[in-house]
Amino acid sequence: MMQPRLRSRFLFILLLFASTFLAINALACRPDQIQAILQFKNEFESGGCNRSDYLNGVLCDNVTGAVTKLQLPSGCFTGTLKSNSSLFGFNHLLYLNLSHNNFTSSSLPSEFSNLNRLEVLSLSSNSFTGQVPSSFSNLIFLTHLNLSHNQLTGSFPLVRNLTKLSSLDLSYNQFSRTIPSDLLQTMPFLSHLNLKENHLTGPIEVPNSSSSTSRLVYLSLGNNKFEGQILKPISKLIHLEYLELSSLNISYPIDLSIFSSLKALLILDISKNRSIPYSTT
Repeated sequence: MMQPRLRSRFLFILLLFASTFLAINALACRPDQIQAILQFKNEFESGGCNRSDYLNGVLCDNVTGAVTKLQLPSGCFTGTLKSNSSLFGFNHLLYLNLSHNNFTSSSLPSEFSNLNRLEVLSLSSNSFTGQVPSSFSNLIFLTHLNLSHNQLTGSFPLVRNLTKLSSLDLSYNQFSRTIPSDLLQTMPFLSHLNLKENHLTGPIEVPNSSSSTSRLVYLSLGNNKFEGQILKPISKLIHLEYLELSSLNISYPIDLSIFSSLKALLILDISKNRSIPYSTT
C-alpha cells in the first residue's frame, strides 16, 4: 500500500499535470494564433470570462499549431459580431461553439463560410437576428449545426449542400414558409431534426424513397403552423424513437394506429392540440 506521504505527493503531481495539460492546449498554438485568439476576445466586452477560462476552450493541431477548436465559456462575450472579426481568419477550425453569449444586434455574417472545414457549429442562444446567409451552404463538412434560441427569420435555411449533417437544430426562432420536400433525400445521415417553436407552414412531405432509408430517430416539430394532414407522412419514418408534435392544432381524437409502423418509437408527445367534443347523439 502507498504510504500517506507518497500518496499526497502523487496526488499533487496528478493535479499539477492536469493544470499543465489545460495550459498546453493553448500553448500548442503558434504565436500568431494565440495573438489572433486574444484579438478576438478583445473585440467584445468580455468581463464574464478570464483568460484561463477562455483558453481552456482552445485546441490547436499538434503539428501545424493552427486553432482547430474554439469553445467559449457561457456568457463570455457581449457585443456585435462583425463581418471583419478575426474569428473568420481561423480557417482550420473543425469545431466552433459560441453558444450562450450575447451578440447584441448581430446578424449572422456571411463570412462564416470562410470556416469551410467546420464539422461542428453551434451558435445557439446568442440573440442573432435576420436571415441565415446563403453562404452557409458552403459549409459542406458540417455534421452538427445548431442555430436554436435566436431571433432568426426568413424561409427555411438553404442547407441542401450540407449532405453530411447528422444533427440540425433550428428550434426557437422565427423561420417561416415550408420545409423543403427533399430535405431527407439531400441529408441521408440526418438523425436529429429539431424545428420546434417557429412559424413553419405548409404540408409535411416524406417521399416514399426516404421512408425506409431515413436515419431520423429524433423529430421535434411542435408549435408551428403546419397545414393539412401531417401524421401520415411522418408515420413513414420507421426508425423514429422520439416524436414531438405538440401545439400543432391537430384534431383529437387522434387515430394512434397511424403510428403502428413506428416500431422503434419510445416517446410520443401530441399534447396541447385541438380537442373535438364527442357527439352526444
